[in-house]
Amino acid sequence: MAVKKSVLYSKIWDSCNTLRSKGGMDATQYKDYVLIVLFMKVITDKYYNKKGTLIEVPEDANFNTMIALKGKKNIGEEFNKILSKIAEVNDLQNVIDVVDFNNQNKLGKGKDMVDALTGLVEIFQDPELDFSNNRADDNDVLGDAYEYLMKQFASEAGKSKGQFYTPSEVSRIISKILKINKSTKSPIEIYDMTCGSGSLLIKAGNEAKEGTKVYLYGQEKDINTVSLCVMNMFLHGNATAQIKDGNTLTNPRYIKNGKIRTFDFCVANPPFSVKKWSADLGIDNEFGRFTGFGMPPDNCADYAFLLHMLKSMDPVDGRGAIILPHGVLFRGGQEEVIRTNLIKAGLIEGIIGLPSNLFYGTGIPACIIILDKKDAKNRKDIFMIDASKYFVKDGNKNKLREEDIKKITDTYLERVEEEKYSRIVKIKDIEKEEYNLNIPRYIDSSDEEVLQDISAHLMGGIPKIDIEKLNKYWKVAPKLKDKLFKKNVKDGYLDLVIKKDTINKQISNSREFIKYFERLIKKVVKWENNNKEKLNKVNTKTSVNNLIEELSNDILLIFEDDELIDKYEAYEFLMEYYNSTLKDDLHLIIENGWIPKLVYGQDKNGKIKKNEFESDLLPKQIVIKEYFKKYADELEELNDELNDLIQEFETRIEENTGDEEIFNDDDKVNEKIIKDKIKEESEENVVILKELLENLLNQKELKNNIKILQEKLNNLIIEKYDSFDEKTSKELIINKKWFKSLENRFGDAYIDMIYNLSNKISSEFENYENTLNVLMKETSDLESLVLKDLERMGYKC
Repeated sequence: MAVKKSVLYSKIWDSCNTLRSKGGMDATQYKDYVLIVLFMKVITDKYYNKKGTLIEVPEDANFNTMIALKGKKNIGEEFNKILSKIAEVNDLQNVIDVVDFNNQNKLGKGKDMVDALTGLVEIFQDPELDFSNNRADDNDVLGDAYEYLMKQFASEAGKSKGQFYTPSEVSRIISKILKINKSTKSPIEIYDMTCGSGSLLIKAGNEAKEGTKVYLYGQEKDINTVSLCVMNMFLHGNATAQIKDGNTLTNPRYIKNGKIRTFDFCVANPPFSVKKWSADLGIDNEFGRFTGFGMPPDNCADYAFLLHMLKSMDPVDGRGAIILPHGVLFRGGQEEVIRTNLIKAGLIEGIIGLPSNLFYGTGIPACIIILDKKDAKNRKDIFMIDASKYFVKDGNKNKLREEDIKKITDTYLERVEEEKYSRIVKIKDIEKEEYNLNIPRYIDSSDEEVLQDISAHLMGGIPKIDIEKLNKYWKVAPKLKDKLFKKNVKDGYLDLVIKKDTINKQISNSREFIKYFERLIKKVVKWENNNKEKLNKVNTKTSVNNLIEELSNDILLIFEDDELIDKYEAYEFLMEYYNSTLKDDLHLIIENGWIPKLVYGQDKNGKIKKNEFESDLLPKQIVIKEYFKKYADELEELNDELNDLIQEFETRIEENTGDEEIFNDDDKVNEKIIKDKIKEESEENVVILKELLENLLNQKELKNNIKILQEKLNNLIIEKYDSFDEKTSKELIINKKWFKSLENRFGDAYIDMIYNLSNKISSEFENYENTLNVLMKETSDLESLVLKDLERMGYKC
């Protein structure tokens, strides 16, 4: 059965907590143990006893042999032997065998170590985590799980320790803007000089056109991170990737005929501003990387990495993209010399400014610098994007949304100029700025200052210019504007015609807005009609990646000219649903087919709970609404009646509890207590007690009726699921789940628009509501009242 991402991730993350509770490891240490066991589980499931596989898995050295060691005193020592053998037969020595599973300082001594490693194996032994039969070619659930874990580890590792991981969103941008998919060569070679765990390199490789051979090359300084990267390559099907260790700047490992080897494409997210980087450089390993540009300063390696990339790019057609701190764009001294030479040589194609706090290990803002050799001699400009304000908060970090990624890549590839966002900057203009590339010098993305109108504060009225800033709404509803405002006695000012607390109602009931909503839903329905057949045809051969690209491109086209919803916002709505639900659903269908299966709850002993069930693919609430609404309504009615009785009972108890009342504070009122009290209380209190007793009996009857009806409904639901054929399943899943969810998302966006407009108008009104004259009159009135009070008390002012 297919594994849902959310289930897989949570189960694997449990393993991290298991180890963390047993030993004294931080995130940078325990990630190595967890990811190696995941690797062993995956290669055993996918490659054990299969011919022609990416990796050889010996009979006596695999995940199954690790299972057999659970609870054994020598478990850590034996794990080391298993990894050593896997490394030996696959030429992976000093890669996957670098972590010591017998380290008492990290895993604990004796029983603590045995329990920690046994618990770790048991997490991955779960039957739901079976990776042997993934039928979807692009179902990257394993790689995604690996990347998810690395993200979690990076997040927990803290400052300066999370640099082994480049956020997936940034990796995707770099992979797109390099135009790898436009290359007509085969094979193509892609290189990352500071590859970390390999996520950026893998995403770049995935951008190649179908049928193109891709060879990946990486170098990483940290030996444990090299291990992560190699395993990541295997899990993503890149067994031919070459990953070498060592310091790229002082010991570059990719050398050909005594020179730096070159590649078609280069990507990198090097550590920022490394100090004393050149201490071990020496003339023998400089390789002419800095010739013609200048020597980077010893206290900052940023340009050393950039110039190494430049040297590693194919001399004719090479393209590269590197992530660096913004300082490289404007710092002086030797860096200014290098920057000037790069610009004069036409080697910088573009710069993309990113939001701050995106990266693990640092909160400073970074930029992507795109290098290109092919058109360098003829380059007359540099394309710049300031995307610094486009993100969403994600815990204590910032994160690029799907719409942000798409907008950046579309804008860059199509070289679209947009005010406050992107601009083609001529080299001659950069010369005038003394080769300073600081983005704000060329793109003013600052928020518009909110100006206060003194005249309006003094004399009243809402500045007309403020209302005209809401022009996109008035284009949709020009008549509404006239219903809301009238001209003030002063030119250039308006008065609100209606009461402030009716603004939202007036907008909501506007025929113009209602018609806009109808147009909005028609666009959503148009998208549905365009793509329903594509979704209907999903089968074992479907490429989910290709499908979602078609679906998302279509929604961009349909919302190209919408008056109020930006096309990238519409794209975000679709991609939000894809990432949260649709992606999992599509892979479930590819693995198991269209007919939904019920999953039953279990008690702590593993016994099935027949009245607790759900379906990931087709939630039972959809089935109830479609087929059994009468029963659901009746159940809701009975539950409401029960809740009313419970509330009434609790109120009466509270009213009759306390000193000299029927009940004491300590009484737990139930049927027995009430019956006992009836025998001993006064006639007046007996009446109350009998009413309470009747309430309880009615509750009991209702609960029984609810139970009977719920069981009947459950049986009907189970029978209905058993009766579903493929045609019916498709209709329900596509129309009632996927399409309905998207329609609801656009409906919510429409409601948000109404509230946003209402709030903006209310704000404007409140801002200028109390004029100086009104405030002075109020002050005068208050002063008069105070003086009168003083006179009454015998004081004359």
